[in-house]
Amino acid sequence: MGLLNSALQIGRSALLSYQGALQTVGNNISSAGSPDYTRLAPQLDPLQGSLVANDLQPGAGVALTSIQRYIDEALEGRLRLAIGGQEQAATRQVNLVQVESYFDDLSGAGVGSVLIEFWSRFDELQNNPEDLAVRDLVVSGGARLADSLGTLRSQLADLGADIDGQIADVVAQADDLARQIANLNEQISTTEAGRRSQATALRDQRDAILRQLSQILDITVREQPDGSLNVYAGSEAIVQAASARQLIAVQSIDGEFVRSSIRFADTNQQLQVRGGRLAGLIEAREQDAYGQIAAVDRLAEAIISDVNRVHADGQGRVGFTSVIGDYDMLDTDVALNSTAAGLAFPPQSGSFYVTVADDATGTPVAYRIEIDLDGVGTDTTLQSLVDDFNSQVTGATASITSDNRLSISADAGFSFTFGYDGQTARSDTSHVLAALGINTFFSGTDASSIAVSQTLRDRPSLVAAASVFLPGDGLNAGRLAGLGSATSDRLGDTSLVGFFNSISNSIAVAGSAVNADVEASSSILTSLQAQKESISGVNLDEEAIALLKFQRAFQGATRFISVVDDLLSELIALIR
Repeated sequence: MGLLNSALQIGRSALLSYQGALQTVGNNISSAGSPDYTRLAPQLDPLQGSLVANDLQPGAGVALTSIQRYIDEALEGRLRLAIGGQEQAATRQVNLVQVESYFDDLSGAGVGSVLIEFWSRFDELQNNPEDLAVRDLVVSGGARLADSLGTLRSQLADLGADIDGQIADVVAQADDLARQIANLNEQISTTEAGRRSQATALRDQRDAILRQLSQILDITVREQPDGSLNVYAGSEAIVQAASARQLIAVQSIDGEFVRSSIRFADTNQQLQVRGGRLAGLIEAREQDAYGQIAAVDRLAEAIISDVNRVHADGQGRVGFTSVIGDYDMLDTDVALNSTAAGLAFPPQSGSFYVTVADDATGTPVAYRIEIDLDGVGTDTTLQSLVDDFNSQVTGATASITSDNRLSISADAGFSFTFGYDGQTARSDTSHVLAALGINTFFSGTDASSIAVSQTLRDRPSLVAAASVFLPGDGLNAGRLAGLGSATSDRLGDTSLVGFFNSISNSIAVAGSAVNADVEASSSILTSLQAQKESISGVNLDEEAIALLKFQRAFQGATRFISVVDDLLSELIALIR
């Protein structure tokens, strides 16, 4: 009877084992379409049998000892890293395409073509200095340039703000995913406690969420003995067992712009992100949006400074009867070039000429005003400049407005001009006129505030085309026309047109580099996904073979039990 009982036990273990194996294969087949499923394989091990005749051990059948997940954890780590890299590059690529369109003359603000057109207007004015229509075109050309620069800057600022606004939503997604991982950690630890088998479905869910989290930020994973995972971003833990640290986006004002940073809610410590969508958003915000604003502002500052310095040395068709500077000062009793003065384009030591003419006789009288800003002794302040002007000049009076700007008014029957002594051209070597906004073409300090001076918009006849205040004199307009191709000391000896082209080219180069990054990271990701599929993916042909094998084994086991049952029946019949 012992032999028959052992035989029945063999049949029983075979039926149970192959039933479990068939269920595993069936689960593989049914889940073949799921991208997050990890292939399972039944582990069948022989059982030790009892001794029979002649001390032989035929065995006690087979047992389903485990169900193995086919997964390479090292490969999973590389895959998560590749997902983050691809997402980072793709996120920046989308925003760079937008930035490139802003610098395009057809779809963007058109700064490049408007800049060239602006210089050509001065070239035309040089040839037709007495033509009021041409002067109107110069003023309108300047207004178009100012509008284009302002539009380009606004587009970049809006894009930066839009990118920054996305960060909070993405951080909220990351925080939600971290909490889901912590919850799954707890479920897996509880389910697997004291058991030999793994909670395969829960682990598949957790792996899928880890890949989603790696799309957002760079993570590393460490499995613990209880089956839970610790998830790190850099050296900081985001998830530890069943606990997740809350991630928040904190906005702060940095100068003109609002910037969001990623922080831990419990310590307010900033999280340094090096990969994933968040890294791509931060790069796009800092380098491609806000970073380009700094370059556009620098170009606008150089245009304002260079044009105003040359324009301040020239004369229009008529002289001034009054003029108020475009730039105010913080303090009228400090040196003009000091930080406390607050001038965007500080002057230097030198001098300028003001020439006052009697309208009745046309006789000009020139006055040279010295500007001392060498830091030795008493430097020129706005108040001392006014005092010096009034003590030397006859026929015009200088004063300070209530908002700390320089104002000059001619006496009745007089007018005044700058930049010549009644016979020859005289440059403002101090650049104080440009610094204070007297006889200048542009107002403003950067791309957000640049505009054609209100004085010229009201009276285009004051556009300073001449250098010696004579009819037909367009020499100063020629100097202005040449500024576009001349090197600018504010741009590191690069021309104004060349500097804009360098900005456009740098964006194009960055776009090309990011496109290459996207292509390379996509290739790496595709290769790793193929490797993962070869290990963890379900091959239906292989499963069909396994299904047939376990089916035959199950059928054989049932046949074996049937034979043993017949033998038992015969044995019982003999006993009776």
